[in-house]
Amino acid sequence: MKGNLKILSIGGFSGYGESNTCLHRTWALEELGEVDRIDTASKPYTIYLRVINRLFHKGFNVRFPDFLSVNEKIITQVNTKKYDFIWIDKGLFINNSTLQKIKLINPKVIIIGYSPDDMSQRHNQSLNFIESLPHYDYYITTKSYIVEKLKRMGVKKVFFTDNAYEDKFHFPRILNDVEKEKLGGDVGFIGVWEEERANSILYLAKNGVKVRVWGGGKWIDYKNKFANLQIEDKGLFSEDYSKALSAFKISLCFLRKMNFDLQTTRTMEIPACGGFMLAERTTEHLNLFEEGKEAEFFSTDEELLQKCKQYLDDNEKRNKVVLAGIQRCRDSGYSNKKRIKSILNVILAELA
Repeated sequence: MKGNLKILSIGGFSGYGESNTCLHRTWALEELGEVDRIDTASKPYTIYLRVINRLFHKGFNVRFPDFLSVNEKIITQVNTKKYDFIWIDKGLFINNSTLQKIKLINPKVIIIGYSPDDMSQRHNQSLNFIESLPHYDYYITTKSYIVEKLKRMGVKKVFFTDNAYEDKFHFPRILNDVEKEKLGGDVGFIGVWEEERANSILYLAKNGVKVRVWGGGKWIDYKNKFANLQIEDKGLFSEDYSKALSAFKISLCFLRKMNFDLQTTRTMEIPACGGFMLAERTTEHLNLFEEGKEAEFFSTDEELLQKCKQYLDDNEKRNKVVLAGIQRCRDSGYSNKKRIKSILNVILAELA
């Protein structure tokens, strides 16, 4: 990779504490070049913005307001410094006119969009985003099945990449007994409520498996109502997130049905943290980790229950899978730095 790359990274850096994957990607960029940041996270998330978002989701073509003057800050920064790359992480607040102005100021700069979400679906979009798509030089998606959709929406070039973990945040933690008790348990899940995953977790609990859920929100409705089910009032957005993945004997990896996921960030994060991953079986999961050796998978609640009981009873086999999963993450280059370096190298080779 060419040295001394100058990169402007634009994204929502200030939410979700240090478990923020947008922030993680910028950490990786900072290892690959000289990076300036512009934060797009709207604080506070006002009622007005909620209303605009709801109207857009219902089909009204209304633009997101730019409360933080992000677009103005971008133009000021591009006028101040000549960049090689503009990296825009889920640019919901970035206007079409801003990307056009960037190219007028610096015609050689490469504008790259990235999102870990399904940006072909309206609940993940904004009108600003849709209008700006034709002005990205490249768009990077972790959803293999939307590559052609994004091209039809106007993107010049679309790359698919698998998800990644952040090696400065997602790594095996050495925990004492107090931390294990505070954060872990037999079987754990960290994430938001969805009906399908809730039903699977209840199936485990009703069949004698102890499950602990960190998530808050709608999960609170289940609190103290089911034997073997421990519901916590919040999610985990600090180093406790990585610690919990290390503390659980088994970490469940569910996929969001509304996004048609075949993999998710937890696909990489759980093994990288030294967690035993029991995930929904998909073709992409099977390509990323060898079943029964580096991770385990399930297709039905019955199989989920059987594998939970099997591995809770077999500490030696469970620990072997954990160690192999960690090694697979490292050997196969699943970190943010290696993923992003590979992407930038491909782009630089095309431009050579």
